[in-house]
Amino acid sequence: MNTNPFEPARERDASVQASEHIRLQRDVVHALYGQSQQGIVVGFALAALFTLLFFRLLPSQLVWAWFAAMLVCCTTGYLANSNYRLLALTPAALPAQQLLLLFSLQGWFKAGLLGWMGWLFYSPEFGELRWVTVLAVCALAAGTVTSYAYHLPTYWGFLALTCLPLWLKMSLTGGMGGWGGHVVFASYLLALIGFARNQARVLLESIRIRHENTHLVSQLRIQTNELEQANAAKTQFFAAASHDLRQPLQALRYFSTLLQPHAADAPHVQRIRECVDSLDGLLEGVMTISRLDAGKVQSHLEAVDLSTLMQRLVTLYSGIAHAKGLRLRARLRARLRASPLDGPATEGRVWVRTDPLLMERVMGNLVSNALRYTENGGVLLAARAWRGGVRLQVIDTGIGIAAEQQGSIFEEFVQLNNPQRDDNQGVGLGLATVQRLCKLLDHPLALRSQPGRGSAFSLVLPATAPAAPIPLPTVAGSQLMGRVLLVEDNDLVRESLQQTLQGWGLQVQAFAGAPAALQALANQRFDVVLSDWRLPGSVNGLDLLAQCSPLQAAPCLCVLMTGEPVDSLGTMPPGMTLLQKPVRPIRLRALLTAHLSQGM
Repeated sequence: MNTNPFEPARERDASVQASEHIRLQRDVVHALYGQSQQGIVVGFALAALFTLLFFRLLPSQLVWAWFAAMLVCCTTGYLANSNYRLLALTPAALPAQQLLLLFSLQGWFKAGLLGWMGWLFYSPEFGELRWVTVLAVCALAAGTVTSYAYHLPTYWGFLALTCLPLWLKMSLTGGMGGWGGHVVFASYLLALIGFARNQARVLLESIRIRHENTHLVSQLRIQTNELEQANAAKTQFFAAASHDLRQPLQALRYFSTLLQPHAADAPHVQRIRECVDSLDGLLEGVMTISRLDAGKVQSHLEAVDLSTLMQRLVTLYSGIAHAKGLRLRARLRARLRASPLDGPATEGRVWVRTDPLLMERVMGNLVSNALRYTENGGVLLAARAWRGGVRLQVIDTGIGIAAEQQGSIFEEFVQLNNPQRDDNQGVGLGLATVQRLCKLLDHPLALRSQPGRGSAFSLVLPATAPAAPIPLPTVAGSQLMGRVLLVEDNDLVRESLQQTLQGWGLQVQAFAGAPAALQALANQRFDVVLSDWRLPGSVNGLDLLAQCSPLQAAPCLCVLMTGEPVDSLGTMPPGMTLLQKPVRPIRLRALLTAHLSQGM
């Protein structure tokens, strides 16, 4: 390492070198002035002690002159140290190099006075007292190493001015005891020099490491900000892309349900519907993962009837299970029904505290995943009391997962048994979404699985007091009856959805904007109002639905359909239902069936 403490590293560019050189100088000056307070106290105490010891042994003028000089040195050192911080913080602060020079001059002045002490107070005629002088000089030379090692030139001058007068005086008076004494004294000085160099290397290296760490932290902060900005830009892009992609996908889904193909075209139409489902799943998965990673998904915890949620999932996925010849069941353990954990279960219902929409997404992904990888047997949704809460499990008799692969299944686009990337088996985002949502909801997720015997995904939900019962929507196969107001600015989506609703037996009036829809609300009665959020003009779908109650004599079902992130919509009024585009026909029909059946 270079002996010059201010020589910057050669491998760095000139601007970085100059900047680090200045910072290093400032740190060295700060360290020197910060430790000089102790030297001032020691210098004053030493001056008083030696004045008392040698006042009667030497001419008083010499002793008093030396004492006065030491007082002046200690006073100037105290004033310089007291004003250092103020001086360093002023706009007209001296450069670090000048402050360092002033400190060195002060230290050398003090060293000259200490050297004069060694010259004055060492003499064979003083008897044993002369060794007090030798010990004091040697102790001062050693004690200042840690203080002055930050700047070796200052210490070299201090060591020479302190020790050489005493060495010369001892040589002239025969106090060295021959060449052996000179060897001992010289060895002591060389040892101090070596120690000072090592101490300087350690101290200056610690300063450099601190600066490097500060620089790394600064770079890390900059990179973190850049990543956050990139993540925010990615989220905004996906939000915009979501709206643009969801609209044609929404229309494509409803048009595909309207197709009534001939026998020869049936396989092709079915394949079209499968492609739409695959694209829908991919878009929804990517959007959800993106928003979860960006922290844009907010949970809204409330009391949720777990038994109703489980039955709804069985209803929604029973068709898939039946098509594969599997059994899909929901079961509440007897203990949970009989001992409701201080009341979370009432009349066969089990109440937990969670976000109903996110929880349905979690359980839907787990059930769908279980059905996809199960060929024989079935899937069971089970709930039972567990440590003051409710343990919910999705258990299947599928292919199972090896222990060494269980950690990787929660990564994006990982499918263990789909090397050919068959779209019918999903895209590998379901379990990644489940893990992130469980972490967001603070519901611990666990997995037990054995190859060839099946898997069991478990999560623990906190029990809570019961809330108002939630009606169970059912998917009816018969025609629906009712009047629907549809507000959608996208022509393809509006046309496809209108035809689908009419095919279900509903009377539909469709409009592209809010003004015509508000006029229709004022003149006619509707059972259901379906509105997109993004509408032309100043009135959006949320504002439109908020005016339904004042304009309608009887309550109607208000449904907001949007592809925008939920957090960007603002506060949702109570009683309003939100459906994320693309809205699956089975989900929409289940919602309409539940509402219209209650109104009959």
